[in-house]
Amino acid sequence: MNRSSWPFASGIVLALAGATCSAQVRVGGIVNATHAVQTTDASAQKSEVVIQPQLEWRSPFGLDLTVIGRIRTDWQNRLEPGEPDQTAVSPWSRRATLGPYSEAELREFYLEAYPFDTYLKVGKQQIVWGQTDGIKVLDRVNPQRYREFILEDFDDSRIPLWAIKWEFSVNKNWDGQLILLPDQTYHEIPEAGAAYAPTSPELVPTPPPGITVTGYIIEKPDRVVADADAGLQLSTRKRGWDLTLNYLYHYADTPVIRMRDTENGGYLDGSYERTHTIGGSASNAIGDFALRTEMAYTTDRYVAEVYPQSANIERPLNTVSDGVIRGGEFTYALGVDWMGMRDTLVSLQLIQSGFDRKGANTTRGSIETDATLLFERNFFNDALTFRNLLIQDVDRGDGLLTTELAYDYLANLELRIEASMFYGSRHGRYGQFDNRDRLLIGFEYGF
Repeated sequence: MNRSSWPFASGIVLALAGATCSAQVRVGGIVNATHAVQTTDASAQKSEVVIQPQLEWRSPFGLDLTVIGRIRTDWQNRLEPGEPDQTAVSPWSRRATLGPYSEAELREFYLEAYPFDTYLKVGKQQIVWGQTDGIKVLDRVNPQRYREFILEDFDDSRIPLWAIKWEFSVNKNWDGQLILLPDQTYHEIPEAGAAYAPTSPELVPTPPPGITVTGYIIEKPDRVVADADAGLQLSTRKRGWDLTLNYLYHYADTPVIRMRDTENGGYLDGSYERTHTIGGSASNAIGDFALRTEMAYTTDRYVAEVYPQSANIERPLNTVSDGVIRGGEFTYALGVDWMGMRDTLVSLQLIQSGFDRKGANTTRGSIETDATLLFERNFFNDALTFRNLLIQDVDRGDGLLTTELAYDYLANLELRIEASMFYGSRHGRYGQFDNRDRLLIGFEYGF
């Protein structure tokens, strides 16, 4: 976000607030303070205070405004050392850095209207497709900031985008949602030296033997209209089942890293590639159980090639010289939630993805399987909540276990303690952070 965005936004808010004396205005927000210590070496990982002010303006003529900001100060500066370059973020969506320890961000800024019995939402916002725990299947509209890997709630780590969302009725049985996102913002991956900078070979390109990498170039789309993402969701309810059909035409949020070999050595050439994601979801409650599933097929997925360690070994004919393999990827999730015991939720998920690599040797397998187990129980009339989430990579044997205890001390004050433990091989998606286990304490106050 440019520093000039705040005065501009404030001017709009004041103008709209003064348009009519009968409008309803609500000002509030949240203060969140957390301190996290790495249990492997007892060092502080973060000491953070986040202030998230919110303004809601409800007019009598059907035009509503919501503004949400976020001011963050972290005295440890280990999650994003220095000042992040934000090259993956469009200039009009970036955070304003206030030195190496603080930042200010316009999280959401949107208008809501209801023309002709439809719903229109215009501005910076989050658009959520899918409801899986821990791992995303359909939730691909907004990119994610991985400053804490996947330890943050999705609502906090998801990057809001400037977008238009229009919801309407197709007929008696079907509803539609049309979205347009002219915001070229993509995943923010921590740089080398950050606490959760990726090191797994699946996420970090490895040059072939004998090639020294001397530099890198990242090319990012920058045409507001021509490079915009667009999507359509259709939803209905049939015989107790909530169903959706989803289509998203978009740039994949992770850049494709290609190896370029020159006389002076190799360099990495990164670019964002277009793809189509087609999928859907289904859910139903049957007695004490809730059944749900999501699936998505991505037409163009790029995976890093594993180079032969000997020059005498030939690559498969379908591979390319730049170190990436292109293929389609199908991902699905099956979930079962059990609520047969009072104040208790037990949820199981199986998430599996298949990549068509056509015999090529890649950093990921043809089939990858993850399983999750969520146990949540409330005590003392929902004042105390115990939550335990296990994410297991079935193929590699690594995973993440997060245990949280939250206590509503007052109606607007929550105390929290959380422990997160990574385990497994350093080559795995979770095991790469085996030395980043942490204990976190904090509170959240609403005003």
